Amino acid sequence: MGIADRSYMRGRPPVGDRLSATVWTLGVLIGIFVLGLIGTAARVNFFDGWGLSETQPRFWQPLSYACLHGGFWHLLGNGLLIWWTGDIVERTYGRRVFWLTLALGALAGAASWWLSGLGGPRDGGELIGASAAVYALMLVALLDKLEHQISLLLFFVIPVTLRVGWMLLIAAGLTLCGWAFAELPSRHAWSLWHPAWSDSLAHSAHLGGLLVGWFTFRWLNQTNLSVQTAQEEMAPPPPPAPAPDLVRYDDEETAAVAPLTRQQARLELDALLDKISAGGFGSLTPTEKRRLEDLSARLR
Repeated sequence: MGIADRSYMRGRPPVGDRLSATVWTLGVLIGIFVLGLIGTAARVNFFDGWGLSETQPRFWQPLSYACLHGGFWHLLGNGLLIWWTGDIVERTYGRRVFWLTLALGALAGAASWWLSGLGGPRDGGELIGASAAVYALMLVALLDKLEHQISLLLFFVIPVTLRVGWMLLIAAGLTLCGWAFAELPSRHAWSLWHPAWSDSLAHSAHLGGLLVGWFTFRWLNQTNLSVQTAQEEMAPPPPPAPAPDLVRYDDEETAAVAPLTRQQARLELDALLDKISAGGFGSLTPTEKRRLEDLSARLR
């Protein structure tokens, strides 16, 4: 992506384009939730048939169920995770990957939940909530940040600091245990395996979202690696003894350094873009602006 393609180097976009996919998603979920409250108060079911039915599934339900939530706390938990991880996915991979991850996560959650009930009594259960899609989004956003530390409010009260890797392992472990010891035996009439506890969580749907998130992350990064490898293999041999890059700063002498690799150029460009994000384009010195143009042209 060249510097001319960056959003802050173009004209002011329409309002719809300025709103991120994350904001659009949250707006839709909140709007549907409020409309559902209005329908409950007016004794009108606006979203009849949207939840994924165990006994009478419809073709739209594997996606529509993710738009509904069972209450304020259900919506708040999913909304906070979408706000946090959705922004990371959009900035790292783009809006299309954000939508793709949400859709695939919802579909995988629907499939894994429905399949988990095969052979059971099919007592008319219904699946709602965006949790499966959120789990997929969470893995795509965080799998390359396993060593980062984050602070969480456990039960919205107790502050806890831990590594992202540990947080994901705990989430996956709790989901797997919930599926094996609570949901799966409660949906079947087995004589040798009974529920260890009872809850209303669709752990199987969460597992589907986790699997999609993992495979999507692997696909995205493997694709990038394969393209880069192919480009390097197809590129002509470099000319002998290339001239070193020169970097001049306002307060330093010009110094010759070793030629930049593509990865080093990307890191330097990212550092300049981070400075723009923090202080605006005007925070760059004239030299840094020229350097930004050079690096952008190099990486096109």
